[in-house]
Amino acid sequence: MKKAFLLVFLSALFSIQTTEAQKLNTRKVRKMFEQSDIMQEHFVGFILEEQGGKIIYEQNPDRYFVPASNTKLLTLYAALNILGDSIPGLKYHVNGDSLVIWGTGDPSFLHPKLDNRKVFDFLADSPYSIYLAKDPDVEFEPSPWRADLSHFPMYGNETIIKSDSSHKLIVSPIGISNYIKIDSTLITNRFTLRRSKSGKELLMPSLPVPVGFESQIPFPMDLEVTRILLQDTLKRDVTLIRRHRPAGIKTLLSIPSDSLYRHMMLPSDNFLAEQILLLCSGQLGDTLDVNKTIEYSLKNYLVDLKNKPIWEDGSGLSRFNLFTPNTVLEVLHKLEQKIGDTERLKTFLPAGGVSGTIKNAYKTDNGKPFVWAKTGSLRYMHLQSGWIETKKGKVYRYVFMNNNFIRPTSEIRAEMVRLMTEIHEKY
Repeated sequence: MKKAFLLVFLSALFSIQTTEAQKLNTRKVRKMFEQSDIMQEHFVGFILEEQGGKIIYEQNPDRYFVPASNTKLLTLYAALNILGDSIPGLKYHVNGDSLVIWGTGDPSFLHPKLDNRKVFDFLADSPYSIYLAKDPDVEFEPSPWRADLSHFPMYGNETIIKSDSSHKLIVSPIGISNYIKIDSTLITNRFTLRRSKSGKELLMPSLPVPVGFESQIPFPMDLEVTRILLQDTLKRDVTLIRRHRPAGIKTLLSIPSDSLYRHMMLPSDNFLAEQILLLCSGQLGDTLDVNKTIEYSLKNYLVDLKNKPIWEDGSGLSRFNLFTPNTVLEVLHKLEQKIGDTERLKTFLPAGGVSGTIKNAYKTDNGKPFVWAKTGSLRYMHLQSGWIETKKGKVYRYVFMNNNFIRPTSEIRAEMVRLMTEIHEKY
């Protein structure tokens, strides 16, 4: 009897020890980081949190990091709060025989991956004369890092330029061909096009156009360029005027909002991120202004954050952005609460081994992803924040921030993937 009791006791004790050995805890995660030579070389922020809210491990949770494209998590959260189910495509007012339109900042119009032609058909089928209004008169600074922001984007504010078999350039949209100029001062051995540092021209060198040339280039964009492209596309006159918005102005909706958010988040599209904040500001007032959306969101949706973020843009291109790991973790919580649907939430994030910016970073587990995370990359910065599911079915939120490393980004990314995959495999 005593022997049987002892065997049962030892069996139970062994079972408890085995369970504890397989349980993820602070000591084990700390050891993983301490044994990583790469993670000892630079500034690392990390938080791993159970679904119920218990912190398993944290490292520099309240220190500020440059978040790069993790900034888009805040942009997404602002848009979910401000915009409705569909994107406002344009504002319009009919006055006699005139259709006056105002841009909302909607980037989907004639975008090769987004447009549903709802706005195009509305304009093309209109029996009225079309007037494109400037109100208010706000100019956006050109950018060397993304397509220019604008009140009324077209084609994603990018042109595709190819060469045919006779060494001639084929430009789409064709209206941009009027802005292509030869610049004899361009000294280069390779045929290419570049934006003028001032003005609206796309400059090319005095070289023969090679067969097979292809390039996708942001073009300088303002409302006059919009007018020209719109007129060329609609095959009808469009007149640019200055006009304040009257009472009773109407809104034409374009694409479903979720579609725009996914095209921002999965490939981490910087242009779409900034335009989304412009769209939001248009819902808050008449002026399209990124800063207005940021200030409003900080005061109304993010005021309770433990560590106030320094938030400068929608995309994360600015190195003036500063977030702590705790800030990002709290935003992950807010996204869960706002969306309220795990499967819908996952569709907004790159899935490891399957989609977006971590498609080639992770392997799947029997064809299924186990990481859904927003990445961020600038020179000497690389980050991931999102959700990880383990083989045992546990779900954790995580924030993984790496700043000020001097190794190639590929090595940092590979080490992040190794650590997160180990958590998935063992726990």
